[in-house]
Amino acid sequence: MIRPEKRQALQIYLVLCGAYVASQFYRVANAAIAPELMAELALSAEAMGGITGLFFLAFAAAQIPTGVLLDRYGARRTMTGLFMIAVLGALVFAAANGGAVLAIGRILLGLGCAAGLMGAMVVIARWYPEERFAGLSAMLFVVGGGGTLLATTPLAWAVEIVGWRGAFLAMAGLTGAFALMLFLVVRDAPPGQAAAGNPAETWGEVFGGLRAVVANRQLWLVSAIQFVGYATVLTVVGLWGGPYLADVHGLDGVARGNVLLALNVAVLLGVLLYGRLDRHVASRKWLIVAGALATAAILALLGLLEQPGFWTATILLLLFAAVGSYVMLNHAFARAVLPDHLIGRGLTFQNLAVFLGVAVIQSVSGLIVGGFDSGGGHSPEVAYRWIFGFLAVLLVAAAAIFANADETAKAGDT
Repeated sequence: MIRPEKRQALQIYLVLCGAYVASQFYRVANAAIAPELMAELALSAEAMGGITGLFFLAFAAAQIPTGVLLDRYGARRTMTGLFMIAVLGALVFAAANGGAVLAIGRILLGLGCAAGLMGAMVVIARWYPEERFAGLSAMLFVVGGGGTLLATTPLAWAVEIVGWRGAFLAMAGLTGAFALMLFLVVRDAPPGQAAAGNPAETWGEVFGGLRAVVANRQLWLVSAIQFVGYATVLTVVGLWGGPYLADVHGLDGVARGNVLLALNVAVLLGVLLYGRLDRHVASRKWLIVAGALATAAILALLGLLEQPGFWTATILLLLFAAVGSYVMLNHAFARAVLPDHLIGRGLTFQNLAVFLGVAVIQSVSGLIVGGFDSGGGHSPEVAYRWIFGFLAVLLVAAAAIFANADETAKAGDT
């Protein structure tokens, strides 16, 4: 029979996974509906890239304050409050009549989802032993990845039935339900242990902890690859994958959704594969470097191939999605170099790099596509090839920087 404490830990973990579904959905939903948004709201490619990137810019801006809140007040209250902001963001997005309101909705969604992953990781770090952190974090990403699946074929179907506005109204309701479950079920620490929040910590100590985090050389090195790694996946799978399939291969909304669904499944399978490799490969650092360089090689091939057939392009995109999933190992690397009392601030610091990277790189990608705009509403194949090549170069540079990091001992190593 499962002990009450383990049962409670499992219940909390499942709620965290469920809440993460909403965060993942909002991150990538624009890829499936970008053509519809651009047509209905008269948005250019530059505007679409910039508006999509605002989610990640707001998310990034909220990371350090979120880390302070997680360490000082705990994940339960922090995550519940932020998810209510996400509800408001979904409602504003659904009501948008132009790019400005759409942008406000994306900003609110980015703020509201700021603790979706890091808050969950803080709770996991305090409810489970360190040797289970990488595996449970990977599984969190996989289960929460149901949100990325919702943002593909199911979203395309919903758009055909109730429109993109109706789909976002439904997601606002679901997000509100998750906020309620976070408040009712999640607890910051196991019974009998000190609560995760530490309101007794003075603000001087809070900022002293931040200084310690900023002074951590290892966090800066992992942040270099965090800046680029996840951004490459989201720029393709979460933004330009849909337009690429429409402009270059002529796919309609549902067909695009099917391919994007397959890509997101490949991402989740890749996370599971890297989680297993992490247990058997001695060096986590070099596993991350190998994953980054292999991802760059696939992107370079996509950039060099002229007019690839649909199946050739799809297979390469699937390989890219799976191989690029090494990014979850970066969080485990960061966790290994942090003391317990700085988990919230440290994880959100390196996560700041993740979403600054997404915001910057997605915005630059919009400029790249816009530079090839001929005014016909469609972008030529060469524009997307430039994006693939641009991302490949960034990944090689980031891997070279991260290679200077010290190897961290994994829990259980002798």
